[in-house]
Amino acid sequence: MSLTKVQNWLVIGIPKNWKTALSNPVPLWGLKQRYKIEFKTMLSGDVLWLYATKPVGGIIGVGIVKDKYIDPLNLVWEEELLKKKVVWPLRFRIQVLKVLPLDRWRSDCLKINDFNLFWQQGFQLLKNEQVVELGKRAERVFGLLEIKDIFAGATIAQTGYRVSEQVGSYSYSEGLEAFSHRDIQEFLAEIGKLQFYYSEIEYKLDLPGERKTLDVVWKREIDGVPTFAFEIELSGMLERAIERLKFAFKRWNSQPRLVVGNESLTRANNILSVSEREFASQLKIYEPSQIWDLLTKKRDLKKAEEVLKLY
Repeated sequence: MSLTKVQNWLVIGIPKNWKTALSNPVPLWGLKQRYKIEFKTMLSGDVLWLYATKPVGGIIGVGIVKDKYIDPLNLVWEEELLKKKVVWPLRFRIQVLKVLPLDRWRSDCLKINDFNLFWQQGFQLLKNEQVVELGKRAERVFGLLEIKDIFAGATIAQTGYRVSEQVGSYSYSEGLEAFSHRDIQEFLAEIGKLQFYYSEIEYKLDLPGERKTLDVVWKREIDGVPTFAFEIELSGMLERAIERLKFAFKRWNSQPRLVVGNESLTRANNILSVSEREFASQLKIYEPSQIWDLLTKKRDLKKAEEVLKLY
């Protein structure tokens, strides 16, 4: 998908309002009545560039318009709660495609100080040449290989990805290229995004005596704890993967999920048979082919929903 094929909007707000917006299960934003013309012009599927004002001063994320509605009743942001009235009734929900983690907003945000913009206007349509330039800068800021990748993979942007462990690969079926560990991470991250979770690859995990990560997590809030925790183990080190899932389960009650090759299923089940009953009953084991099949179906469903305008 080319960014210039759809409308692109710059959405400007103060950092604390963005934190509130992004803490909703499906993030939302609101506009004042003076933007009713722009609100009517905005369409589902339009691209949104999320700009946080000082002390951040840059774009912290990008998403698309899921739907829009007028809400004169529900109070969401701090100013509305203090005034006990709706300030921003023209609302739209956002499917976040990429967003920086909170601790990187100030250091890594996408700067557009050189754009010729009217900064007093909090919601404005961007020109094609501005969109093209944003696409180039977004590849660097959000850790992408190509701008088209903004629609795939993890929601929470990551740069400098490195693999320090032997991770192996999985052959889906004869005649097809093997899936790598990283491929399966990307598949799981995209599935989470399609289910409106904040998905993150290589989630830091402070285990006693080591500093490691979970392969993929899905979170309900941008700065929340993992609702689902995934480990992908294709190199045979199942005990280590299961220990990390146990840690997440005990600390956050995260739903543990393990992805292994068919040849490791029996061994994984044997390890679980001597694990704590509560943890063992919650852990689900999948083969990589099941993850790929689910992602394929999710993508097909999304396309069908978009055609029917029921997304």
